[in-house]
Amino acid sequence: MRKIEDQLFFYDMNHWLEYEILTWQWWMLAVFLILPWIIWFLLVKRDNIIQALLFGMFIIIITKLLDVVGLQYGVWEYPIQLFPVIPRGLPFDISMVPVAYMLLYQYFNTWKTFFIAQVLMALLYAFIGEPFSEWAHVVQYMKWHYILSFFYYILVGAGTRFLLLKLISMQKISSIN
Repeated sequence: MRKIEDQLFFYDMNHWLEYEILTWQWWMLAVFLILPWIIWFLLVKRDNIIQALLFGMFIIIITKLLDVVGLQYGVWEYPIQLFPVIPRGLPFDISMVPVAYMLLYQYFNTWKTFFIAQVLMALLYAFIGEPFSEWAHVVQYMKWHYILSFFYYILVGAGTRFLLLKLISMQKISSIN
C-alpha cells in the first residue's frame, strides 16, 4: 500500500510541476490565498479581533471538513493545486470563505443585518464566484449545484454565529457567578 501511495505522490508531483505551477490559474489561486488576508488586515476591527478570529477558525474547520468529504465522494475536484503536498482547495477553505465571514461578523452586529449581508455574500459566492472558478478550471463540480452552495453559505454562517454568540453568553454568565 505504501508503495502505491509513493507512486501516486510521485505522479502528482510531476503533474503539478509540469502542468499546474505558474499557470494563470495557479497565480489566481495564489491571489485567492493572499489577497483576502491583506484586505482583512486592513479592515479588521482590532477591538474584537479575537472573536473574529475564533469565528474564522470555526468556519475554516467546518469548510475544510466538508471539503474533504466532498473530495472523497467525488462531489467536486480541484484540478489545479497551489501546493502539491497541501490539501486541495486551500485558498477557498482558509482564505476566501473564512475572511469574508469574519468581515461580516465584525461589521454586521445584529442578526438582521448579518443575515442580509450573508445572503448577499452567498449570492455573490454561489452564483458568481463559483461559476467563475469552474470556468477558470480551479474547481470542477461533478455532483454539486450552485444552489446548494447558496444554502451552505447561509447555514454555516448563521450556525457559526449562533454558536459563537452562545459561547460568549456562557462566558459572561460564568464570569458573573
